[in-house]
Amino acid sequence: MTPAPPDRTGKPFLRIGRTQWRDFWKGTVAIAPLMPGSIVFGMAFGALVTEVAGPVWLAAYASGTVTAGASQIAIVEALSAGAPALIAIATALVINARLALYSAALAPVFAAFPRRWQLGLAYLMTDQSAAVSVIEAPRWPDPVRRRWFIFGVSGPFAVVWLLGTIAGAVLGPVIPTEWQIGFIVPLMFIAVLVPALRTLPAVAAMGIAIAVVLLLKDVPHGLNVLIGALTGIALGAFVPDRKPRLEAEEATQ
Repeated sequence: MTPAPPDRTGKPFLRIGRTQWRDFWKGTVAIAPLMPGSIVFGMAFGALVTEVAGPVWLAAYASGTVTAGASQIAIVEALSAGAPALIAIATALVINARLALYSAALAPVFAAFPRRWQLGLAYLMTDQSAAVSVIEAPRWPDPVRRRWFIFGVSGPFAVVWLLGTIAGAVLGPVIPTEWQIGFIVPLMFIAVLVPALRTLPAVAAMGIAIAVVLLLKDVPHGLNVLIGALTGIALGAFVPDRKPRLEAEEATQ
């Protein structure tokens, strides 16, 4: 395959071959089980925008630029309730504070990538693609292959979210409001994280986070997810990991 035109440095911006496409596809396969939930959630957001008299293009623009469903819905709900724009924006920023946690976790994963890849992949990151990328990164020690895998994780997932939003904006409220589809986001998190729970602190953090999310289910704007995640991380850090001790005991036997 002919490489892409060179950039200003004289190097091809993207060198795409069979290996790159194969790694990209493996990333897409890794996140594919979470795509149906993203489509449904995107449709709900698209329909919500049109319900408050927003044009279809605005829904698509929001999903293409923000790419964070919980904060997008919070902004629309706040504005539809008559809240000042400043309050709506501040609410979205608080909800998106979780992205700071993702950036800390992804920093070592992205460290060997060229700057253009770091910026491009960071723009495409969602809750789900960030979690899958962090969990799967150790299996991709080669940074070139890893970045193509992560591109396969994040790119198609962002496209699916955008297409779901457009479908919801065009079709309208085809999803009954009584379904309360807000549970989809925590459910997708659980689906991603359960296979990675290999230590006692990780299991404890996950259990604490789920308990807090359920106890604070009435907290507005989905902040229960953020509070639950922070609480689980903070308290899980105090749980001792018995695995090293057990391995040491087995080695002496």
